[in-house]
Amino acid sequence: MRYSGRPLQPVRTFGRNGVDWHNMLIFGDNLQAMKTLLEMKKEGKLINADGASGVSLIYIDPPFATKREFSGTKDQKAYQDKISGATFLEFLRRRLILLRELLSDEGLIYVHLDQKKSHAIKLLMDEIFGESNFLNEIIWKYTNFR
Repeated sequence: MRYSGRPLQPVRTFGRNGVDWHNMLIFGDNLQAMKTLLEMKKEGKLINADGASGVSLIYIDPPFATKREFSGTKDQKAYQDKISGATFLEFLRRRLILLRELLSDEGLIYVHLDQKKSHAIKLLMDEIFGESNFLNEIIWKYTNFR
């Protein structure tokens, strides 16, 4: 499968480690960015400091299918979380498949979810990454401070 990637537009780079490797914060459409990174990996241009091909750590905080719009400071529009149901699952499935391809052989992925969708996404991840690759989950304890 060949993706037509566009050059990345790094907002900021962090921690230069050698001449050719550095961390980047990328602003833009995540699906397009992942396709571009996958092209880079296939071309041998996505190499970790230890020489491994691919990404060694992925953390994603996808929408939670709340069907809401969120605002930032001063009522600025932050993001929409309008998709739900099968559309939400397919939205995330497409991204998880690309993320699996981007990971190095020893890479890890962390997915931040709430209790309403974690069970559905766990099944997707078992399908995409393999059930035997699941290591653990982190549970937040919610308390009511009155």
